[in-house]
Amino acid sequence: MSGRNEPTPGTLLQDLQPAILADWHARLPALGGNHARGLTPRTELDAEMRELLAAVLAALDEGDGLPELAPQHPLARTLCAASSLRATRGFTADETLGYLQACKQSLLSVLHGAPADRPGAAAAAARADALMDRCVAVLVGSFVAAREDVIRRQGESLREAATPVITLWDSMLLLPLVGIVDSVRAQLIAETLLEAISRSEAEVTLIDVTGVPVMDTSVARHILKTVAAAEMLGTRVILTGIGPGTAQTMVKLGIDMSGVPTRASLKSGLALALAMTQRAIVPGAGAATARGEA
Repeated sequence: MSGRNEPTPGTLLQDLQPAILADWHARLPALGGNHARGLTPRTELDAEMRELLAAVLAALDEGDGLPELAPQHPLARTLCAASSLRATRGFTADETLGYLQACKQSLLSVLHGAPADRPGAAAAAARADALMDRCVAVLVGSFVAAREDVIRRQGESLREAATPVITLWDSMLLLPLVGIVDSVRAQLIAETLLEAISRSEAEVTLIDVTGVPVMDTSVARHILKTVAAAEMLGTRVILTGIGPGTAQTMVKLGIDMSGVPTRASLKSGLALALAMTQRAIVPGAGAATARGEA
């Protein structure tokens, strides 16, 4: 790999490490975007850059050939950690790639600028150039996987946030549905509601569909399945938010809701739920006094 009197590439670059890091730092703001805004704290960025550079230097000294950078290789793991952190913090693929390319440019710039009497600089530059090209492939692949994982988790969080089960009263729950109800979301809705019913032992559950833009046979089938499962847990279900247009559409489509109490508004549905549980809302003394004063 090198002459008997020449240092290994990693050993040569160890001496030049401060210069490489300084040059690398200087290049990052020019990338713009999140790099220019300093999205990563300087102390964390310093530690990450030192770790990545150390892994690169170690890989440069692994035998005569370049390492394959399998998933368990220390350099590959370091690259995956860097890409995962950037995907989580909102860096783009171009910004993440620019970060690694800036490292490569700094390595080669410092090596090419090494004094002529530094033996092994040219060989180290060629080896570092080839290794960094392999690093780019690993970084891009791991960033794509990390970004897909972030998007998946964000989607799950949004679906959970869009399916809240609200406790209106003791043993009385409300599930307001907003947006499109597809098969995936319908499964989540059913699971969330059934868990809440089981946990609270609700007597009555209101499902409000005011915010569902399209009530077709598919949506109705999902809702009826959820109602049937909920009633098997001992709760009585009231469907609210059935407006005139929705009612006409359901009749035309032949959707049978005769087994489920329905109300046009959440207000009237709540009144029915209170009657089912033998409760009532009555004016307090303060309200009566206020009416008298008026």
